[in-house]
Amino acid sequence: MPNWDEGTWDSGSWDEPTTTITFLPQSKRRTNRRIMAANPTPDDDDVLKALAEDLADGCDLHEVAIGIKQNTEAVIRAAITQFDAMKLARGQAEQVVEQKVGLHQSADASGTTVLKNCRLRLVKLFGGQFNNQWLTAGWPNNTTAIPTTQDGRFSLLGGLKTYFTATPASESVDMEATAAICNTAHAAISNARTEMNTAETALGAAKENEKSAVRTLRKRVRGLIDELGTIIADDDPRYGDFGLNIPAQPVAPEPIASLSATATGGGKVHLVWPYSTRLTGTRLQKKVIGVDTEFVSAGTADGLEKTLVGFTAGQSVVFRVIAYNDGGDAAPSPEATVVVT
Repeated sequence: MPNWDEGTWDSGSWDEPTTTITFLPQSKRRTNRRIMAANPTPDDDDVLKALAEDLADGCDLHEVAIGIKQNTEAVIRAAITQFDAMKLARGQAEQVVEQKVGLHQSADASGTTVLKNCRLRLVKLFGGQFNNQWLTAGWPNNTTAIPTTQDGRFSLLGGLKTYFTATPASESVDMEATAAICNTAHAAISNARTEMNTAETALGAAKENEKSAVRTLRKRVRGLIDELGTIIADDDPRYGDFGLNIPAQPVAPEPIASLSATATGGGKVHLVWPYSTRLTGTRLQKKVIGVDTEFVSAGTADGLEKTLVGFTAGQSVVFRVIAYNDGGDAAPSPEATVVVT
């Protein structure tokens, strides 16, 4: 039997030099930082959609010639269509919620009137000070006051319905304080609450669907910009046909073509402007007539609208906006003047 000192164990592969294995580094997809800097993905949804439209137009012109395979015109336009549909659905869901909230408020107001009538009836029976009789009738919080919350009023109507049903002698048809009246008011509020809650749930789902559509559109926009960076040169002038900056020669955006300024009350002014090609942000400027001799900064915006605050009613203010990107500032937009309210 061989032992550990014999050549059997010391010879062969154990003592021989082993072959060195070299592991090559994994290849990583390289990101063209110049393209990303010149053409960032918009954060604002409206700007994102506007850029997507320009990208789709560029695909229509050059998709076949330059070999776009992944983020084609059809793919981009499908993402835009889905974005529009989900945005519309969210808006419609918000309108339904607004309508249902209004119906609930109306039902609650009618219920409050019923509670006032019932309170007057119970004052005749129990007196104006809270006592055990008020408690038996379902009145909460050791007070004869009508609850200040919608939930409290809804609950009290249910309690009064039960009380008047059990003690019909306490009812008064003339004072409109009966179990039937309380039941009708309670049921109306209950139905309105159910419809409002259902509408709010639907709105939550619509918002999530819109977020998903925005993520898809953003993925397609970024994907096409990156795809262009792998198949055409950084100085290719065809970037301009996609509404993009030429990475090797970034230039300022096109000027913003128009500006709307609306006084919305409370010293606020709402500004709205259209997208301009290659815009990545907007500088806002104001000039209060009689105060400022030149335009001064009013902040910046990532999107295509913004509400400015802090003005004084009666002031006349001139506004203008300036599109900018990594290549510089565009010429100012046309001016818009508004009288603050």
